[in-house]
Amino acid sequence: MKSLGVLCIGGLQTHQENHAAGFNAGERSHIVAVADEADIDERRRALNIRLAEQYDVPYVEGIEKAVALPGIDIVSMCADVERRHRVAVACANAGKILYLDKPLASTGELATSIVEAVASNDVVSQMYSFVHTPWAKAAKACVDSGRLGKLLAVHTDILFAKGRGGTETSASVRQESPEPTQFTYVESKREFFDLGVYPIGLCLWLTDAEPVEVTAITGNYFFEQHKRNDTEDFGSVAMTFAGGVVATATGGRIGWNSHPAGGPHRITIVGELGTERFDAWEPRLEIYSTAEPPKLPSPHPQDPMGMWRSTQQAAGIPKKTTYVPLADETSWYPDDITAFLDCLEQGRAPVMSADRALGPSKVISAAYRSAATGQPEPI
Repeated sequence: MKSLGVLCIGGLQTHQENHAAGFNAGERSHIVAVADEADIDERRRALNIRLAEQYDVPYVEGIEKAVALPGIDIVSMCADVERRHRVAVACANAGKILYLDKPLASTGELATSIVEAVASNDVVSQMYSFVHTPWAKAAKACVDSGRLGKLLAVHTDILFAKGRGGTETSASVRQESPEPTQFTYVESKREFFDLGVYPIGLCLWLTDAEPVEVTAITGNYFFEQHKRNDTEDFGSVAMTFAGGVVATATGGRIGWNSHPAGGPHRITIVGELGTERFDAWEPRLEIYSTAEPPKLPSPHPQDPMGMWRSTQQAAGIPKKTTYVPLADETSWYPDDITAFLDCLEQGRAPVMSADRALGPSKVISAAYRSAATGQPEPI
């Protein structure tokens, strides 16, 4: 397979930090340029330019101009959530292979527009997810083997331990918006949206079905920044499927000191014959000593929650030393891109194509409605 040229849309302080590194790591793909829409704000433009400088490639303003560059085969798309749908549709209409940030778009309806553009232009697509992690693949093998008998339920937790927790101390109950419109802030994100897509996507993949109804809650439990921006730091959703299978998922951000590693990442499968759990941090060694435990440094002014790899490194956030998992968790992003390139090379459809990734977006939209009304919501 020839080395495929990659156009990166979005720069530092997006997931493009990880995606670009994955695409530039081997012989099958390479970064050609970084680009974004022409009318973005100066902060985002500067961060995009810094990524272009990191890979010594040009920065292009304007999507149409960028996708017309020679040598562009793949678009790695990490535009801000609020405008992600129109950028993805423009790239699909240009006939480019798409590697998509998660979730697909801010609403299920807008995500549908991406899926339709992908289908009408017959382009290959994949959304980043956790389906290629070793522990998720082990859970899928368990379900497919039938060793637990008839599938009854799935539960998945994906919580990230980042940021200085415990700063939100009020007892007020947050009122969710049924249709959030703003997602991008410097110091916070909508964490059920941004992280909930992982466990929801895993639940739909493991059950190989879409739910008919969801019930959800969201709230502010850990971080003052989220309370200030009226963005949830945690959410939980229960999903019911035709045939009686149920699934539950939690997604959010907890304090850096709340977990010995990166946060709870686990799947529980319940069948008629038994229950099995699959954990990102198992098997592991647990190390305890009299040495001073690592401490969280002063927050980075551009990223006080420690969300991005570049600012984590700049702030000097240390590696936790208690859990030493025997599997390499740092390979999760590269593994997903490797799986994507394997599909392109072998002519196979990606597991988390845009069509399959539509399900989590629809669930998240219904979950916000449910959290706002306090009632179950249909998909």
